[in-house]
Amino acid sequence: MIRVKIDDLIEAFAAHLADDPGTSPRTSEFYVADLREFARFLEERDVSRVEDVGVGAVMEFRNYLLEGNRKRFTVYRKDAAVRRFLDWARTSTDADIDFDPIEPMHQPLDQRIVFLEEDEVDQLLSFPLNTRDDARDAAVVRLMLDTGVTVSEIRALLESDVDLEAAQAHLGGPGSHLAPRVRRLSSATVEVVHHYLSMREDKTPELIVARAARPVTTSKTLQNAIWKRCDQVGMWRVSPMNLRHTFAIRLLRSGASLGELREALGVRDTSNIGVYKKFV
Repeated sequence: MIRVKIDDLIEAFAAHLADDPGTSPRTSEFYVADLREFARFLEERDVSRVEDVGVGAVMEFRNYLLEGNRKRFTVYRKDAAVRRFLDWARTSTDADIDFDPIEPMHQPLDQRIVFLEEDEVDQLLSFPLNTRDDARDAAVVRLMLDTGVTVSEIRALLESDVDLEAAQAHLGGPGSHLAPRVRRLSSATVEVVHHYLSMREDKTPELIVARAARPVTTSKTLQNAIWKRCDQVGMWRVSPMNLRHTFAIRLLRSGASLGELREALGVRDTSNIGVYKKFV
């Protein structure tokens, strides 16, 4: 595997921006400066290769900016620069980046946590399960609420990762930026997943599939599916991140510690999850 130095990639990205007619020279100048700051931040943490950059590092940099009392516009720009850079590196170079930097991160930039109360959970799950797509979407929502699984992880889940007899799911497998973990499934989730699988006739190994029994290729597909269900039951549009927040707050309200929540979410430390404490 080719391991690429971040500094070298920044220089290549600067050349890419210079040739991009949609990026002004001033924006390019700001972005390159922002990325060099990001590189210095990573270097202080002994990260110099882009393959070693994960969601945790991006979030730590974002928190570092927020704690520095910078103008909100500046933080947004620097965050956008990092995510655009990593997306370019992931899609246009040989760099091996195993997460989608365009997806929502674990903590909103404004640190505003939006989650579902129990009556809203019931409302979201109130759509009928008449078709395979109905069952699939119900399985997705229930798995997210039971386990805190991210969109990227759920797209990569295989049928073999879910043991319905033992009522548990194995998350954070190879290629995931989150730590491996095993989460229990409620009896309702087991029932819905079993119902969904019984309606499938394909041999696709992925647990959640799109139409024509193909793997779900984009996170937007699942986001749109959840929004469709929100519209169907007459509630506000819930994002996968809202469901992850709901899982986290539910777990803390059940008596879990921040350390236990860290393990359940698959993250490296508690610095990004302390914001949940005020909801307990």
